[in-house]
Amino acid sequence: MIYLSIIDQNLVGSYGEKSFCVPHTEDTYTKMTAIADCANTAETVEEYNDCLETFSSLVAIDYTKTIEHESLGFLHVNSITKEFFLKQGDTVSSVPLPQELVDRIFESLDAGIDFMPLVKLWTRWLRNPLLKTKDYKDFSTRFFNFVNMKYVHPKYKQELMEEHGLTEEVANARATMYQIKITKEGLLNGYKVSKEVVHKFDSESGEEIPRYTRTFNVNTGEIDSEGFPEFIEDRLFEPSMMGSSGDAFYCEGLNGFDTPHHFIKVGCTHRLESWDQVDTDDTHICVPGLHVGGLKYIAWYSGEIHNVFIDPMHIGAIPDDVDGAIRCLQYFVHSSLTGINGSMYHSSTYAEKTDEEWNEMRAESIKEWTNETTANEEVE
Repeated sequence: MIYLSIIDQNLVGSYGEKSFCVPHTEDTYTKMTAIADCANTAETVEEYNDCLETFSSLVAIDYTKTIEHESLGFLHVNSITKEFFLKQGDTVSSVPLPQELVDRIFESLDAGIDFMPLVKLWTRWLRNPLLKTKDYKDFSTRFFNFVNMKYVHPKYKQELMEEHGLTEEVANARATMYQIKITKEGLLNGYKVSKEVVHKFDSESGEEIPRYTRTFNVNTGEIDSEGFPEFIEDRLFEPSMMGSSGDAFYCEGLNGFDTPHHFIKVGCTHRLESWDQVDTDDTHICVPGLHVGGLKYIAWYSGEIHNVFIDPMHIGAIPDDVDGAIRCLQYFVHSSLTGINGSMYHSSTYAEKTDEEWNEMRAESIKEWTNETTANEEVE
């Protein structure tokens, strides 16, 4: 028998003893329905088997050719090993994409989602200088495990159950999301927790005084304003855990500082002076480096939540690729949940890569991680 249904924009079911799941199109659905009607009313075994054979041609997906085509020629798939490689012209990188990344590409392809940000993410990852000094296979696997971390959003799950009447099982599935986002340029969009610096020092006496002044309604005594600036860029923060301890870091931007401190500001790039200030051992925790993480990681800390961009080439260690944080050399704070922006900070601006520069970056990555393999040769 042939069973056919549509689930999440996919055609799913079974034919004979085999199951299938392919992207839904009206043309495919029409053809499948006709063949299913034929098979389910067949009067002879020969006629039934012919229907199953015809049906099998509609569910056979050549992911290799599809991915090579939809990656605009930026990926090459070895026909023997089935491994994926970054490609520039006729030159193919020697480093295969980790299976964790390939699975994510397949998932995106099935869902009809553009997977080029994943290709660009891999390109930026290959620019990471530590891949030359660490076990790059283990480091890459940890990185993409971290990228693929998922999280059940508790508030959204509760809303789906209470306001929309979904069962816990369905609400749980609907509320599951990736902890880390990926921008179209291949940057990570993660999170940083800080505490606000609500004091300052008198320039003459050095006395500590409030940074913001609360104002009250003269008639009612009610609070009129907490005294915060209109835009979040004008507020000052420091790391939630380390505060003013540890290595000072640069906070660079129009509203930043000329020398290293322990301050965080929206609209600024935050960086350490060198890799010597980042503990790059993945087995170490609570050690030097700039820390950012995913949704589950920040849930352990209290304070203000910032949204940050991280270029994979600046990641130094991934001590926990299940729920934890990463240690990096540099990140950019583009917004905060505690206030509104005065300016927009696009990922494309921080990435500093136009489409032309992206091609140059891809070529550089392949050049550093290449062998004699070409697009017309296969490795036995």
